[in-house]
Amino acid sequence: MKSLTIYKTRKNELVEKTIELMPQALSGDRANRTFFFKVDEETGELTVDYLYYAGQQVLSDNCFYTIKDHETPDSEDFGYESIDEIDFDACGFSEQIEYAIENQIANLEA
Repeated sequence: MKSLTIYKTRKNELVEKTIELMPQALSGDRANRTFFFKVDEETGELTVDYLYYAGQQVLSDNCFYTIKDHETPDSEDFGYESIDEIDFDACGFSEQIEYAIENQIANLEA
């Protein structure tokens, strides 16, 4: 499946899997984190993972959401003691991810 089709047909699944992965992705040292997806061609299973990097990175069509090092949320800003406790959905990250996916759709259609 092409990336554009995945974004259009499985956006909710992308958002959900990204939210689930965020505590793990955001723990540790601050760096850029870009979320991307893979689809198993045989089973159709969608997997979301992330790249952890510093500096510039050339991103492929399956990369849809980036949290830059200086945008890494601080748990205390949301009233939590640790990243693991943050309710990322309630803190508005689902909307940010959806917006990033919509931007990726627009870029791929252009």
